[in-house]
Amino acid sequence: MTRIVDRYVYKELLAPIVIGVVVFTFFLFIDRIYQLTNLVITKNVPFHMVFSLLIFMLPTFLALTLPMALLVSVLLVCGRFASDLEVTALKAAGVSPLRLFRPFVVAAVLVTLLMAWLMLVVGPWSSGAFQRQLFKILQKRAATGIKERTFSAAFGQFVLYVDEMSASQVGLKGVIVSDERDPQRLRIIIAKQGRLLTDEENRRITLRFIDGSINETAGRDGRGAGGRFRYTAFSLYDMTLPIDSPLAAGTREEKPERGLPLDQLFERAAQLTREGQIATPYYVEIQKRFALPVATLVFVLVGFPLGIRAHRGGRAVALFASFAIVASYYVLFTSFEGLALSRRLPPWVAMWLPNVLFTVLGVALLRATTVGVSLRWIDLFWRVWVGIDPRRFKGAKPFAERRRPAMRGRRASTFLIDRYLIREYFLFLGLGVLVGTVLFIVVELLHSLDRFLRVKPPLSLILQHFALHWPNELYKGLPLIVLIATVFLFLSLTRQHELDALKAAGVSLHRMSLPILATALCISIGAVIFQEAALPEINAKAEEVDRVRIRGHLPRHLQRQGQIWFRSSDTRFFRMVLLDPREKSIDGLLVLDIDPNFHLVQRLEARKAIWTPEGWQLTDGVVRHIEGTGTVRSEAFESRQATFDEHIDDFTQVQKPPDTMSFTELRAYMTRLQESGHQVGKYAVQLYSKLSFPLVHLIMALVAIPFALASPRSGGRAVAIGVAIVISVGYWMVHSLALAFAQADLLPPALAAWTANIVFAGLGAALFLNVRT
Repeated sequence: MTRIVDRYVYKELLAPIVIGVVVFTFFLFIDRIYQLTNLVITKNVPFHMVFSLLIFMLPTFLALTLPMALLVSVLLVCGRFASDLEVTALKAAGVSPLRLFRPFVVAAVLVTLLMAWLMLVVGPWSSGAFQRQLFKILQKRAATGIKERTFSAAFGQFVLYVDEMSASQVGLKGVIVSDERDPQRLRIIIAKQGRLLTDEENRRITLRFIDGSINETAGRDGRGAGGRFRYTAFSLYDMTLPIDSPLAAGTREEKPERGLPLDQLFERAAQLTREGQIATPYYVEIQKRFALPVATLVFVLVGFPLGIRAHRGGRAVALFASFAIVASYYVLFTSFEGLALSRRLPPWVAMWLPNVLFTVLGVALLRATTVGVSLRWIDLFWRVWVGIDPRRFKGAKPFAERRRPAMRGRRASTFLIDRYLIREYFLFLGLGVLVGTVLFIVVELLHSLDRFLRVKPPLSLILQHFALHWPNELYKGLPLIVLIATVFLFLSLTRQHELDALKAAGVSLHRMSLPILATALCISIGAVIFQEAALPEINAKAEEVDRVRIRGHLPRHLQRQGQIWFRSSDTRFFRMVLLDPREKSIDGLLVLDIDPNFHLVQRLEARKAIWTPEGWQLTDGVVRHIEGTGTVRSEAFESRQATFDEHIDDFTQVQKPPDTMSFTELRAYMTRLQESGHQVGKYAVQLYSKLSFPLVHLIMALVAIPFALASPRSGGRAVAIGVAIVISVGYWMVHSLALAFAQADLLPPALAAWTANIVFAGLGAALFLNVRT
């Protein structure tokens, strides 16, 4: 009999584990879909190279999602055993809870071994392979670090500006490169055209300039005052760009020890110890790779006794308890990791202490469950949770049955059904928000720990960091939550035959769907309002907390900034050695005026520029006029009043990235760009996306209903999750492809932003109208 029980437990655990791993991993993958699709379409990176990046990411994600999925499945299965009185029946048959615990331990051991394999073998290999693949992508398409009409420092101390790029990412128009390596020598190359040439064999990227000039000043002082000047025109000029700098700037590992195999970790730690250097991060990484897999066993040890005592909590309690356990464990784990990295605790103590504490808690709970020690506080927790549902109050009427104005007939019954459906729908939505929140906390903790250890901010600022970044992450993940909640709701109604009962009572499927679609529409409207009214301000406060209060920097509008390039129009470029917003001054000002063919016309240099109500006051400078024949005419001055159109606020005002602006802010920004002669095609895609994206909630609900009803009842939750994943992947792939085509000027921006919505709204409407009502 016990073997039958074991097989029964394994069968019950398998589906929730698979579902949990798929859902949690997909939550982590969803943000990467557009970026990787953009690499394939607009950067011409081969699909197999991009797909391999996804594969190399997978072990890192699985190391996070496997323990969570196992814990959720244990609590769900144990909770169902308890609510169906199967635990009581097994006790009566002579199977104790301790014996029932054995198959759960076996499952935990298997997952622990899989985790150990991922952490000790696959993880370091995949991390190194991920970095090598990025290097190959950079070699094959160096243009991935270059953006049109943006000053890029992707190539180390070379500042690169490109006015336009061809679809192949090889041809360039309007190129400016500034060599910033030597502060005493400024070398600027301006060319009408350029070509990016890659030499994979020699691991070299060459930038070829066509029809341009080199203007160079030597013997300059620290503030950029003019010295010896040289001007050289050319028809063809090649310059080799550093290949290592883009990776160092864009994809650098904050923890290089993460990509090392275990044997190299030991060797490196021993070498640093012999040399008298700090080897703590390596010892911490070694202990972490062994401690994290064991956490899977610890989760099961804590989750099993909690689950079998959840008599009437249901899935909501199981999910809530599992995420509380996971969140508390990772908070504790990262806190002790910080103590180890700051050398306040030995690495082995810090990394294993969370496991020890949770093991003690799990043993105490397991003993109390098997021996029969009273755990009234747990039972009280279950009663309080169950009491949240008004239908389960004893001696109190449910909210729906309290005194209301009299309402009779069919209308009264449909309103009751609407309230019931909306209440159940919000329960699933709440569970989805809870899943997303825990994933956000765990991932953000692991990513931000190094920064927090460096600056050591108070706990209140860390909490503000999480609180201010959470709304933006929830905003991006809410469409997926709406989709899964809708699928689960209608699948649950189908499995419990509630849809059949409502149809028998004369309520059509279309009428039953109205409150769900109305709720999804309200979510879409709320997303629009939130996007315009609150999200930009929240993002600004989040940046303020990160930059100013945690890192200790001045606000951007007061911060002294160095080595700034600024384009004010199609023909004028500014370079500033140092900008001081409080003094309203610029040290080391350089102004380049060019003609439409990107030929240098005038170059102005000044040691200092001060903003006054009358305009710019320049001191100790020189103006050089470039004649058509290549002759240079210079005019030195000690003081001069400049007639620039640019105000000091044009330099000090912070320009937010377009993806963090509201619709109105981005539209105003595009208007300013158009007035100055800039192309705004790429920004138009983002502008229209801000209108189309909020409506995805309604579309997800519309598509999910017929797919959920078409799912076979025998499939259960696995089918529901499969349906949700297929719909999500399909939508985001279509949306990402359309946006990528628009970025490559192959689709109009408005059509690209609405393509996925139009396709899936049409599909959902057709299926919804044809479904049996």
